[in-house]
This record gives sequence, C-alpha cells and structure tokens, in this order.
Amino acid sequence: MFKKSQTAIYDNEVEDVLQGWRARAVTVILYVISIVALPAVITSAMYYSKRQWWSMTVIIIVLYLLLILVAVFKRLDYRLRASVTLCVGYTMAVSALASFGLMGIGTLYLLIIPILAIVLIGHRAGWAATAFSIFIYGVFCLVAYTGLLESWQVKEPIVYGIEAWLTRGVTLIMMLVLVVALLMRMYRFLLNTLKGERRLTAELKQTYDATLEGWARALELRDIETAGHCHRVSQITRRLASETGLANGSLTDLHRGSLLHDIGKMGIPDSILLKPGRLTDEEFKQMQEHTTYAYDLLAHIPYLLRALDIPYCHHEKWDGTGYPRGLKGTDIPLSARIFSVVDVYDALISDRPYRPAWQEEKAIAYIRERAGTEFDPAVVDAFIKLANEEMDSIKG
Repeated sequence: MFKKSQTAIYDNEVEDVLQGWRARAVTVILYVISIVALPAVITSAMYYSKRQWWSMTVIIIVLYLLLILVAVFKRLDYRLRASVTLCVGYTMAVSALASFGLMGIGTLYLLIIPILAIVLIGHRAGWAATAFSIFIYGVFCLVAYTGLLESWQVKEPIVYGIEAWLTRGVTLIMMLVLVVALLMRMYRFLLNTLKGERRLTAELKQTYDATLEGWARALELRDIETAGHCHRVSQITRRLASETGLANGSLTDLHRGSLLHDIGKMGIPDSILLKPGRLTDEEFKQMQEHTTYAYDLLAHIPYLLRALDIPYCHHEKWDGTGYPRGLKGTDIPLSARIFSVVDVYDALISDRPYRPAWQEEKAIAYIRERAGTEFDPAVVDAFIKLANEEMDSIKG
C-alpha cells in the first residue's frame, strides 16, 4: 500500500512538471510559428490573390490571425491552445494538398503535426494525430487517383522571383534564431526544475536525519545509554570506516545505522533494560531480541534499508558466537564489524549503573585481546592505530 501510494505521488509530481513544461512549450512554439509564418503568409496571400483565389487568401489570413489570438491569450488551457494549433496545421495541410497535390508541402505538415501533438499534449494525442494524418493522406491519394482535384491544383510551373527567395531566406534566419531561443528557454526551465528537485531532495534528507537525531535522543532520555553515546559512536565509526576502506558512499548509511543501533531496545521492558544488576539468563535472552526488534521496525522503511546492517548485526561476533543469526567472519557486514568495536569501546569508557568507567588504555587492551574472537582483527588494528594517533595528538 505504501509503495503504491508513493508511486502515485511521484506520478502526480512528474505530471505536474510535464504540464508546466508543456504550457511553456505551447506559448513559445506559438510565438515561433506566428513570427516565422509571417513572411510565408504574406507571400502565399499575394500568390493566391494574384490568381484570384480569394477563398484561399481568406483562409490563410484567418488562420494566421487565429494563431496570433491563441498565442496572446496565455490564460487559456494549454491543451486548448495546442489543439487550436494542430487544427490550424491540419487546415493548412488540407489546403496545400488541395492546391499543390501530394508532392507539395502538405505532406510535410501531416508528418510534423503528430510530433507536435506528442510534445504539446501527450502520447495519446500523438497517436490520434498520427491516425488522422494517415487518414487524410489516404483520402487525398484516393481523390488524386480519381482526378477530382485537377481543377483546383496549380498546373503552371512556378517561377520563384526575388521576393520568394527573400521570403525563404528571412524565414530560414528567423527559424534558426527562434529554434535556438526555444531550446535555451526549455533548457533554463528544465535546469530550474532540476535545481528545485535537488533542493527538495536535500531538504527531505535533512528532515530524515533530523528524525533520526530525535530517535537517538529519545533513546538517551530513556536512560538506555549515557548522554551523547549515539553521537559519539557515530562520529568515531565514520572515522574508523575511512581507515578500513569502507566506501565513501556508505558513510551516510553508516551514520544512520550508528544513531539507530539500539533502536530495538524500545521494545525491551524497563524492568530488564534499566536493571542495575546482572541479568538472568532468561532476561539476557529477552535483551538479545532487541536486534530482531530493530529489523522489524526498520526493514519497512526504504531509505533505511542500507543502514539496517548495524542495528541488526552489531552483536554478531567474528568467531560466530554472536546473535541474532550467529554469523561468522566476513559473513558479518563490514559496517557492523566496524561499529561493534567502537560500540564496545565507548561502553567501556563510560559509566554504567553496574560499573564505573574504564581507563582508555584498559579498554583498548580489552579490544586487542578479543581480536580474532569477538572482533575482526583488521578492524581492531585500524581502531588501535586511530586511537594511538588520537592520544598522540592530545599529548602533543
């Protein structure tokens, strides 16, 4: 259910972006067509008027005025404006086919209009326009075969004068300039959209991290750990991860997993969790369930899946005697092997209800003694090296 609803949200967001893009594209394309078509409209109107084809002259002028009208009225729905543009295109195609036959520019219109329909309205409109273009082409093929349009079509050879060549040249230059302007406008729009998405992603990530920080504080308020334990182990774990070669891309997941390493203890009763003395075997067995509780809690949260190794596996031991699954050696996730060393060290040098804090040297010696049994030897070596460097910097 969560995945379906989340997918629906993403689809709606994408659709909103597409609608915004198409609304802008309709406006820009209408401006382009209105400007670029002006020389051709003037030339065509003059051509038809010289031959006293007044109906064609009126059609050309009315269509051009209609384009200008829908270009100016931006408040109209973009689908309506795009549909008017497509209808004008088909009217131009039919008039060109009727005047110049299947070899004229009308066939080119039939090819371009479905592409515009896909870009400006959507794939369904594109398929509908494609079917309509095929239908119109088929009808004119049939009519041309019967010879019914011969009286309408231009029969004399066309000789292009200087005005025609000037019209073509000006149209080409204007088309190049306006196409570049269109592409730049679309590029800026998409770039701004991408920046906005990245900003929202960063804000969402900050919200996630703030939520995890709140969960960590809730654990400390319950006296599960000493104050600041979650943040200390998180920072040290990230530093140690750099020494052991953990991929940089995993550091964020390492930080999140460290903060939530004992989130499963929220399911442990206070009588066991806060007991000042030694736990009984039955109580300790119940305490071990906190790793399974953590898995059950976090496994259904997609952005925490890669951070789950630490809460679930940080009590596994190198020799296979840990819990909950008894993993051994490198079967234990590297992040959990790194964290387990840091977690035990910080616990040893911190006061607990059942014992005072240890000296750092004693805690490091304890870690060293258990390399190869409880801890990964390579991780222990990296940890001791990091600890020695830290102590040397303090003494210096």
